[in-house]
Amino acid sequence: MDSNESNKRGFSLFGNYNMSDSVEDIPVHTTRGSSALSPYLNFDPKFLNTSGSQFIVPEGQKEKRGRLELMFFTIGGSVIAGSIVGSLSGLYRGVRETRDLTGSVRTSTIINYVARQGATTASAMGSIALIYSLTGTGISLIRGIDDEVNTVASGGITGLLYRSTAGLKGALRGSLYGVGITSLYVLLSSKERLQTYM
Repeated sequence: MDSNESNKRGFSLFGNYNMSDSVEDIPVHTTRGSSALSPYLNFDPKFLNTSGSQFIVPEGQKEKRGRLELMFFTIGGSVIAGSIVGSLSGLYRGVRETRDLTGSVRTSTIINYVARQGATTASAMGSIALIYSLTGTGISLIRGIDDEVNTVASGGITGLLYRSTAGLKGALRGSLYGVGITSLYVLLSSKERLQTYM
């Protein structure tokens, strides 16, 4: 071997190295397909869990969030969505019913429609979400499992309780609406899990 070739030096991010040195002499264990770069990468790749979850979960906690954790998101999201939908509905109603008014009287009346309808719808949606979340959490605790049956059952019970002041027919109609909406949600969100039952 030529003396010039043995003194050739290469450059890496971790400092200069002699190009004639064998790569096998460096005591570095890296993942498959990568070359040895630095003694700081001296680790056993089996400690890397490449097949498991990509999230850091506190010890003892399930990887999936429970109903109690999701309850606050559900209630808050329902109130915000109800406020937006109610405000848009109030705006439409206000514009339609104040055609014969002009100026600041019309503007004030439209704002009243928007505020009243937005607050009413937000309150109703928040109440429904609260009943649904508490019912779903209770069913999960009683059954000891969180699955699609809990979702549909809590939807039916929520409709029944929310419309209970409208009499028996109104309560049953509300329960059917709750079962229908939650069944549609389950069909759209859990296609993979439902295919095992079909």
